[in-house]
Amino acid sequence: MGIADVQETLFFPLLGRARAARTWPTCFKDPWSEHVVARAEADRPDIQDKDMGEMPAAIYALRHLAAVTEIRRYLGDHPGAAVVDLGCGLDRLIDDVGSADGGAIVYNLDFPEVLEVRSAWMEPHEHERDLPFSLTDYRWMDEVDASDGLIAVASGVFYFLENAEVSGLVDAMARRFPGGRLVYDAESPEMVAASERAVRERGIDAAPMPFRVADPYAPSTWSEAVSDVRVEFDLSSYALDPTMLPQAVRDGFAAMRQGEALYEVVVDFAQPDPAG
Repeated sequence: MGIADVQETLFFPLLGRARAARTWPTCFKDPWSEHVVARAEADRPDIQDKDMGEMPAAIYALRHLAAVTEIRRYLGDHPGAAVVDLGCGLDRLIDDVGSADGGAIVYNLDFPEVLEVRSAWMEPHEHERDLPFSLTDYRWMDEVDASDGLIAVASGVFYFLENAEVSGLVDAMARRFPGGRLVYDAESPEMVAASERAVRERGIDAAPMPFRVADPYAPSTWSEAVSDVRVEFDLSSYALDPTMLPQAVRDGFAAMRQGEALYEVVVDFAQPDPAG
């Protein structure tokens, strides 16, 4: 299947991640994205001409690295926990968080048609399971074995949902998976509006981004089953060596940190009350 048949929204994040890994190898290791982009370049040599500046590439790379880092932290305390990639697209987390001794199972959740495209780009892995559902179709939760814990990640996904859909999902997951964790990235309402304007100015017909929450710690109010919310306002802190990023990129992340414009949210679900 050629790159022309792949939705740009699925491929574009991998292009950014690959460019970041190639440009700043001491900051990012991302063999999967480089593999996919190399295949795409063989099919469409002009793919390199896409407009991808340093800052967007760094954001795509750090968004992925933040998710991987948080998964590894959780698995350190919960070996064998389920890992759910919410809106997986063409991502492949098993290479980053899997283990040779059998470890975690990675569940790839996305629309059936997306999983079909995904299957054309990668071989199945014995420690992966596909979940052909919408995020808001809670039946996917019945397919996940969370007996050893659960961590779910949503990288660049929640922006395309309504606020009520995200808050409802967080509440449902927190009640269904006690002791679990959810990790997602978000932007301030002002940053989302700016992102939409930038997309329109490039002439791209993109989906609207309705998820806009003023309070980064809002998940603590979405469910009584949420026990803690941690927010990292500096995505560049996840880089393997942030000092090797260009000064302009570091300045950009510093400005976003100061304005709380782009951040990673880590939501912990409460453990059941033994006395309850």
